[in-house]
Amino acid sequence: MKILCCDVPLGLSATSHSPEAIQGFIDEGFTHFEIGIHDSLPDAASIDFSRLPANAETRALIARRAGRGQEERLTALQNERISKLYENRLRPWSVHLPFGPGWDVAHPVREERAAVCASLKRVMDCTADWGAKVYVLHGCLEPVKPEDRALRMARSILSLRELSDYARGLGAAIALENLPRSCLANNSEETLAMSEAAGDVPIVFDVNHLLGESHASFMRALAKRVISTHLSDYDGVDERHLLPGEGIVPWKSVVTGLCEAGYRGPMLFELRRGENGPYQAREVLQAFLKALAREQ
Repeated sequence: MKILCCDVPLGLSATSHSPEAIQGFIDEGFTHFEIGIHDSLPDAASIDFSRLPANAETRALIARRAGRGQEERLTALQNERISKLYENRLRPWSVHLPFGPGWDVAHPVREERAAVCASLKRVMDCTADWGAKVYVLHGCLEPVKPEDRALRMARSILSLRELSDYARGLGAAIALENLPRSCLANNSEETLAMSEAAGDVPIVFDVNHLLGESHASFMRALAKRVISTHLSDYDGVDERHLLPGEGIVPWKSVVTGLCEAGYRGPMLFELRRGENGPYQAREVLQAFLKALAREQ
């Protein structure tokens, strides 16, 4: 689709959307889709949740969430989403790796960090045949205390290197997402440092995660490293996942800055169902185009 200065595809994080809603986005010209594994693990029946990950408390938490009925429901829904893409001769563009309790790649305990990476490799194995180009990774679990930041950052970089090598063997790339609040990678300086230290891993630019820095500043430092986006609006106080134009994101500047830096990946929207949605495809597209036009 021609957007301002360049032709870029449209995309959607389809994790919280029904297969029917996904069809609506395809009908509106969306071609790139992200599937989030934190919402619905693939091939759930074949994963041994008792071994994923090492910590006893988080093992129990994940096991409770993945009871047999839940496994079957999530696996069926996941299969429907993927089938909808395949029916339209599409493939997932990206897979969002799990995050939250039990999935901290910056865990300060060596054995826990290693166990999380082993689990994430298992998830990549389960989804490898989808043919996704990008695996999106959160570089830590919050909160991150100031006194722990250096150690957690070192652990996260170690995980990024390890998982990046593994994803490369599957024909994909690990991409570090910038995060809000006390998380690691919550500004351009730290995100750039982590990317470089881990072997120049690419970035997923989430425009509603910048809480202490302008979008222009972030893009000056990192636009050339961006491999994918998470687009939504917010109030600058915290992430909100609003429709474009409902918050403070300078949409024209963001799109222009990415295009001028050579970005040709998808303008991929991450609008969280249940938080503000669900949104329909035409509603999202019209809101985006109106937000761009208001900044003329």
